[in-house]
Amino acid sequence: MILGLTMAQEEELLRRALAALQGVAVGDALGKLTEGYWPHEILQTYGGPITGFRRPIQPRSRWEWAYAEVTDDTRFMVLVAESIITCRKVDRLDIARRILERPIKGWPGWEEFKAVGDPEQIGHRRGNGAPMRIAPVGILRSPRNLEKLIDDVEQACMMTHHVSSAISAACAIAAAISAAVEGWPKEEVLELALEAARLGRMRSLKDQAPQLEELVRLGLRKLEMQDDQDFRLSWKLRGLNPGFLAWEGASFALCLAYTASGAKEAILGAVNQGGDADSIAAMAGGIAAALQPESLPEEWIAEVERANQLGLKRITKELVSLRYVKEGRSG
Repeated sequence: MILGLTMAQEEELLRRALAALQGVAVGDALGKLTEGYWPHEILQTYGGPITGFRRPIQPRSRWEWAYAEVTDDTRFMVLVAESIITCRKVDRLDIARRILERPIKGWPGWEEFKAVGDPEQIGHRRGNGAPMRIAPVGILRSPRNLEKLIDDVEQACMMTHHVSSAISAACAIAAAISAAVEGWPKEEVLELALEAARLGRMRSLKDQAPQLEELVRLGLRKLEMQDDQDFRLSWKLRGLNPGFLAWEGASFALCLAYTASGAKEAILGAVNQGGDADSIAAMAGGIAAALQPESLPEEWIAEVERANQLGLKRITKELVSLRYVKEGRSG
């Protein structure tokens, strides 16, 4: 039993944290079906909207993908989690060394990273690779220690994505996960994520990307003016782009997680918009599942676990125990 928590509180925290990691993995595996597609191409290729797992049709990918197989998004998340568990903290050099050990299927940057071969090297990528890996930091850190959470996010991402827009996006997703696993109301989860985005933007190499929090607020205003509630069929998030840059992907994911009725709808909303669907569905799925664990279909969880054997229950228990060892009950 975790010191300072009742058994019921511990079980609920573990349930939400596990759902967050499962939501990332499920969103990633489903999103792989449509990564790089436009919405109309999804309908043409699959004969209609995606409503569940199918055999991936990815002629543009250099990799072969199996049914319900996860991509580099989940593999990176697990890598970060295993590093935290081993080191009992976020250790930038240990994460970098783990990345260097072997190719990560689906990550086009591995050859470039390996060619440098230096764990001390700082990278300046701007893509979704930062926010899609960061859920373990959200489970490690309490939402009441936002500055520490941001420190850890920067350490977990700087070897590949040390630019302000990427760190800002990763801080937003980590903060949303951190608050959601403690059962915060959805509105407070979103506000914390936007504050973390603002603070995270002050870190690392400055770039000229739009401010994530302003994009999210714009997206939510536009959604309020829409009558159609079917995320799977309509291009609802006008003004936002489900793109491959971190500020695009994370803002899209936050709008989905906030407005969808649960994890299933958030994931399918990302999957059927295409673009960087695996990363966005992973981010949105992780947050939405932490908010409402029961909204992530059990059959999807089982299919992903059978196909990948990720060991997420063990990882979750280890991360949650470190959250309270490091921060104490009061946060």
